[in-house]
Amino acid sequence: MLSSRPFLLAALLAGCTIGDSEQVDCRCVPETSVQLFPRCDGVAEERPDPKTPLSTQIPDCPSGQQIPLRDRTTPTSVLANLASIFQANPELRSPQQYMEQFTDDFVFEPDPEDVQLYPEVYAVDRDTVWGAAEERNFARFILSPEQIHSAHFVRWFKSSDERIPADDELRETFIFPYEAEFVEIISTTGTDSVETTFNTIGVKGLAEIELVTPTVENPVWSIAVWRDQRDQASAKFSWGELRALFSQ
Repeated sequence: MLSSRPFLLAALLAGCTIGDSEQVDCRCVPETSVQLFPRCDGVAEERPDPKTPLSTQIPDCPSGQQIPLRDRTTPTSVLANLASIFQANPELRSPQQYMEQFTDDFVFEPDPEDVQLYPEVYAVDRDTVWGAAEERNFARFILSPEQIHSAHFVRWFKSSDERIPADDELRETFIFPYEAEFVEIISTTGTDSVETTFNTIGVKGLAEIELVTPTVENPVWSIAVWRDQRDQASAKFSWGELRALFSQ
């Protein structure tokens, strides 16, 4: 079991935050969406010399391009949307679309072993060890085309997997095994050049995901709780480890 990596992403950035009144920490480029980042209107910031050690640590502000997703009228549509966003072409992976699949008070519950492995990430003295704010930061890193080359879901929710509807029909719980592979981009700065290599990160375990809707008549489903259980027989990471590795 790997608990750390030499190329573990440092917690140096606040990430790109969408909204006029919020702090934005990303680089304006010609492709940046001015609607999402008004400060970038007419501004194109030069990328630093790639030989500079910190040159790749400030991400470009996103273009705002999005992929077609299913309407969130069923909980299974939301689960399918997650897989679609992760597996989209790098320039189309949208943190905004990703966070639209979650409630404002979303909670992720990592496997207890991951809490012990990453106490600096899953601080037990907080009311919520991982909430919507942490998920948003994770999305910015894991969906960044500068950090992740591609993602492939080997196993995700199937119709034959366990699903438990609540009596009031406003909540439904899905329990299923997962397996996915993320190809990470690693840039190493040498004396005269930057060498880019790729590292495959596999995740495998059991997910228990609760989705909710405010009404049955006109349902709009969102993920409220995501519980993670490691696959003890596998050397692959869990979702909890992946979140810890790609977080602030």
